[in-house]
This record gives sequence, C-alpha cells and structure tokens, in this order.
Amino acid sequence: MPDHPDDGGPGSDPGPDPGPDADPWFGLAPDRARRIGASVEGRAIDAWCFGVARAASDGGGPPSLLVVGGVHGDEPSSVGATAELGQRLADGDVRAAGLVWLVPALNPDGLARGQKNSARDVDLNRNFPASSFSSRYQPGYFPGPHPLSEPETSALAGLIEQEKIAAVVAVHAPFACVNYDGPAAEWAGRVAAASGWPARADLGYPTPGSLGSWLGIDRRIPILTLELPPRPLASFRDTCRIALDEALRVVL
Repeated sequence: MPDHPDDGGPGSDPGPDPGPDADPWFGLAPDRARRIGASVEGRAIDAWCFGVARAASDGGGPPSLLVVGGVHGDEPSSVGATAELGQRLADGDVRAAGLVWLVPALNPDGLARGQKNSARDVDLNRNFPASSFSSRYQPGYFPGPHPLSEPETSALAGLIEQEKIAAVVAVHAPFACVNYDGPAAEWAGRVAAASGWPARADLGYPTPGSLGSWLGIDRRIPILTLELPPRPLASFRDTCRIALDEALRVVL
C-alpha cells in the first residue's frame, strides 16, 4: 500500500481540511457512530457500520468490508470520499449484501494540523504489524518505535480483528489509480474498468509496515488502495463515487 511524498511536496492534496474539529461526524449520523479509539491528542476515532449480517447455511455470514480514509492528514479528499460513501449507504443509494464498516478519519490529529503524519510524527501507514516492519526509514516516514505503538493504528487493528474484516479499501491520494495487495487483482481490475483509473500492483517503492503489507501480503486478505488524484474531491467526485460503489458491489 503506497504512501506519498512528504508534506508540501507534489503529492499533497490541496483540498480544504474537512475539519475533524469543526464536524466530528463528517456529515454522518452521530447515533450510528462507534468509538473505536482516540488519537494521541484525544480526538475521537469513530466507525460507522452499514448493512445487515445474515447467517448463511454453512454457519458463516456475508463478508465484512472495511473502508478507511484519512490515514494521512494531508489527504482530506480521502475523508470526504469515505464519508460520502457512508451517506450513500445511509440513503440506500448503494447497497451491500454484508456489513460495511467505515472509518473516515484514522488520523484526526494530522487532519487538524494539515500534516501527513500523526501528532507524534509517525507515518501511520508504516506502523502496522507486517512482517516487513522496519525501524529504518526515510525522512518523513518514521514508523514508530514498534508495530501498533500508536493509538490510531491500534484502534484500526482492533476493529479488523473484532469484526473479522474480510476485505479492505484504504482511500489515499494522490496517484489516481487502484493499487492492490494480496488476492485482489480481479477486484482491482473491475474497479479500474468502472472508474477509468488504472489498476497497479506496484508503485515502484517499498512500503514496510503498511496496512496493505500486513493484510494483503502477510494475511492474504484482499485490499485495495484507492488512490485519488491530487486535487480537491469536488473535481473528481463522480469518478470516486463510481470507484467506491463498484468496490462494494464486487466484494459484497
């Protein structure tokens, strides 16, 4: 799963901060929110669940999908895209056969500051317990002292384990493509065909300790990284909607 250049570089999302302090619910119903944790600075990390789990004849149920945005605080379009998906799910404009969990803003401190990393300057997409986790890093990519050392990544990992998440879409910016890890090539191809953004298995650089490395490579859980363009969400909202809605239809 990719990251992008350091703060202020060509990968930065110039869109407006959606404001975790101004609107902590991101336009979603607060009574449906589940508090899964808090950031270093005490901001809420909330999840919303949509759909109905129905038991199958083999004792299992439909798969649960997780969509997460705001891993990097300078990618506010990822927060808006995830929240707008939640609004479509709430309104019945898009339906899922199983459960859909949304975490619009994993890094509320970074969003409030307009910076990529967390309040402790940790790149949260280097802090997951992948076998590739490394304490060696390039400037701007501090992975933290050890895997899941950060309350934000620990909260997401807890949700993944508790809810038996079977597939993940992580919304990032700015590469305008459908990146994937694990057994997700066909899924990525269908999302790419629907949206017009190309499917890419590799962006050309390592991502040790990333969510995609942990889930896709180590645990063989299909995971897409939907990379949005480096512009405000308003300029590509329809394409983003098509991509996320197709991701749900394919996997659920």
